[in-house]
Amino acid sequence: MVMIMRHWIISTVMAVLALGVLTSCATAEERAARAAEQAKKVTAALNDRHYVIAIDRMIPMRGSSKSVSYGYSVEVRNDSLISYLPYFGQAYNVPYGGGKGLNFSAPISSYQEFQKKSDRRSIEIGLTNEEDTYVYMIDVFDNGSASVHVTARQRESISYSGNMEFKK
Repeated sequence: MVMIMRHWIISTVMAVLALGVLTSCATAEERAARAAEQAKKVTAALNDRHYVIAIDRMIPMRGSSKSVSYGYSVEVRNDSLISYLPYFGQAYNVPYGGGKGLNFSAPISSYQEFQKKSDRRSIEIGLTNEEDTYVYMIDVFDNGSASVHVTARQRESISYSGNMEFKK
């Protein structure tokens, strides 16, 4: 009786584990469908020129990279760029008190988009505000991950990495 009960318990546990593994693993077709849907969202956002890149890491020219907390982002809204980014690096000529840094909203003066590879698009955005002239180089991958490289005349360059956000 003990052997039958032990055999039944082991069989039940194995069946539950097997069912859990089978339901949690996505098939190759499901993964491909999700990747295609994500690529569609990325393409639509870039074509509309209305997207947000949430930043999770900053990479200064000097020193090591640093994780950043929630809330930092770069947003493109048609003809404007809204930059809310931390800055760590050398500034050459800035207003008293440090100025705005990379926290501003400004009209875009130039916007060029290139298809680098089949899964990556690069965007070059030029703009000027009252403090400096900037070039934002943004690489966006089909999976929504992105890198942002900011070059300014009065500050050292800095890079960021993050992910594109989509409205639900």
